[in-house]
Amino acid sequence: MSREDAVTEMSFELHSAARLLRRNFDRRAKDHGLSGSRWQVLWHLLREEGLKQAELAERLDLAPISLARQLDNLQQEGLVERRPDPEDRRCFRIYLTEQAMPALELLGGVAQQTRSEALAGFSATEMDQLQSLLLRLRKNLTREEIECD
Repeated sequence: MSREDAVTEMSFELHSAARLLRRNFDRRAKDHGLSGSRWQVLWHLLREEGLKQAELAERLDLAPISLARQLDNLQQEGLVERRPDPEDRRCFRIYLTEQAMPALELLGGVAQQTRSEALAGFSATEMDQLQSLLLRLRKNLTREEIECD
């Protein structure tokens, strides 16, 4: 197999693995009435509460209008709240509510189960190596995006 063919094969495998991770997670989360897209919103807010809606949309690589609908639903369910930005009256900042914590715990367990299945048979060294390689790949792709803007 030529280097070009190997790189092409690797790209397909990477895409396929990411798709399968999402699909397996979504299948497990659906059993609890939740979805991967909702998990991503809640997870990002858990890591960094108080983001502006536009900032959160950027981190999730979503169109702001798509995120707005998700946030509307999450707010109706009492999982997030929008608070006015004290520095910009046009903006709202997004925060988790106490009601979100049980859903986050449940989804954290689903994510752990999905990761455990995906990484079965990997040594700690292999997992560290995979993490390092994926980080480098993401940095390369991010750099390309910045250069194109």
